[in-house]
Amino acid sequence: MSGTQERQQHSGTVKPPIPADEADRLQALEHYRLGGIGREQPFDHITQFAADLFDAPMSLVSIVGSDAQCFRGACGIDETHTPRDVAFCAFAILQPEVMVVPDAAKDPRFRSNPLVTGAPHIRFYAGAPLRVANGQPIGTLCIIDHEPRDFGEQEQKRLAQLARTVVDLIEFRVEGFAAEEHRRKLDDERQLLKLTVENVSGGVAVVDRDLRLMLWNQAFVDLFDYAPDSVTGGRDARDLIRLTAQRGELGPGDPDQIVTGFVESIRTSDSRRLEIQRRNGRILDIRRESIRGGRFIMTARDVTQERQISRLKDELVSTVSHELRTPLTAISGALGLMAGGAAGELPDRAKQLVAIGSKNAERLIHLVNDLLDMDKLQSGKLVFHFEGRELGLLLTEAIEQIEPYAERFGVRLAFERPTDAVVAKVDSNRLCQVMTNLLSNACKFSPSGGTVRVSLQRAGDSAHISVADEGPGISPEFRARLFKRFEQEDGAHQQGHAGTGLGLAISKAIVEAHGGSITLDPETEKGATFRVELPAVTAS
Repeated sequence: MSGTQERQQHSGTVKPPIPADEADRLQALEHYRLGGIGREQPFDHITQFAADLFDAPMSLVSIVGSDAQCFRGACGIDETHTPRDVAFCAFAILQPEVMVVPDAAKDPRFRSNPLVTGAPHIRFYAGAPLRVANGQPIGTLCIIDHEPRDFGEQEQKRLAQLARTVVDLIEFRVEGFAAEEHRRKLDDERQLLKLTVENVSGGVAVVDRDLRLMLWNQAFVDLFDYAPDSVTGGRDARDLIRLTAQRGELGPGDPDQIVTGFVESIRTSDSRRLEIQRRNGRILDIRRESIRGGRFIMTARDVTQERQISRLKDELVSTVSHELRTPLTAISGALGLMAGGAAGELPDRAKQLVAIGSKNAERLIHLVNDLLDMDKLQSGKLVFHFEGRELGLLLTEAIEQIEPYAERFGVRLAFERPTDAVVAKVDSNRLCQVMTNLLSNACKFSPSGGTVRVSLQRAGDSAHISVADEGPGISPEFRARLFKRFEQEDGAHQQGHAGTGLGLAISKAIVEAHGGSITLDPETEKGATFRVELPAVTAS
């Protein structure tokens, strides 16, 4: 016996040493949620089995905490815990194998222990450490007797095997906690999603990979005028599509074939958008987007009023534009004649007023022409005359036409033309209209002395045109509205760059009519760079 143990013995009970990695061991207890007092039935069953197997009056699944050992399972004892300082198990967790105390009254570590000298009068103890996945001993499975006894090698092996079963239960237990927590989190998220969906003004429905309805809101039911009992959890979405098709709201044709077409679209594409007009006259804007796990979300929005307002606005714009064009042309012509001296020599002040009137008449005519072009493009009435053109020559013509305008702003135009001809089928006048718009915008927003650079190149089957300026660039907030009608960036008027707000919208529609695209390069660090991509053809 060491001197330390003798001093401890003389002063009372020998206290178990604290492991060097105690912090890690206690962290393992937290991970497995084994801290605190509380018995659990599966562990009670194990201790009952151990007591019967080894013919012992008591058995425990003991978890050794920082200050106490707590019994998660117990047989033959009513106590729920004891102080760690007197716990046999606090010694057993330090052993690599089963710790056996044949007679506690003769063991110097335990003969003064109150659990030996008093209730429950322990004389025999055998405890197998419970080592979890990271190797930390968190407690023991032990058997206890009131009489001294031997405990052979085979019995120790059986107790160790039974202890491994306890560890398996502990591992399954923490996995169960994780699964329960995951289920609870999913329930919370589902509830939050349900509340969110219910408070969305439009209709929303979520469908799983088997096309079964998972989630929806009342607006979805109302917009499609479904009977309440027809929209239930797990309902096949094909039934709802068929019901809508049978009303004739998804177009003419056999409803079953329409359903097949919709399902094929769902299986082969990530998104789709369409508008349908219901029997009651309401127009629904429907969008479908795929989400993770093979599911998809469908939204429906009533756009009846929007479409009516848009149609009335377009009709008004078209009518006003046509009615304004003739008198504006006459006004512009009359002012031009006056400026040319047809009415005789004008006083200086009158000349200034005529010049101002003429300039504003030109602006109004430009606006009216833009409105008429937009109206024709939207209605599909704008006629295009496509022919094979060498784009280098066409761009040269557009640049020459805009040069006087660029000189007004002190801006230089530079054209990087490829050595080989780049040919595309285009409507020359309309493509020149696009280039004139891009070039005039670039000149307006470039600083005096700056350069607007135009480039042309062929990449595979595409012709790429770019127009880059050295101006202040386009703000991220405005980029999303860049190609919409009547949109201008804040401050453009104050900077003297007023326009109709239709030029880029018209340019986009013209380029798309050519089968191409027009975009703003997001990578440009200084100024703005617009890129036009057109289908190229082989030069003859």
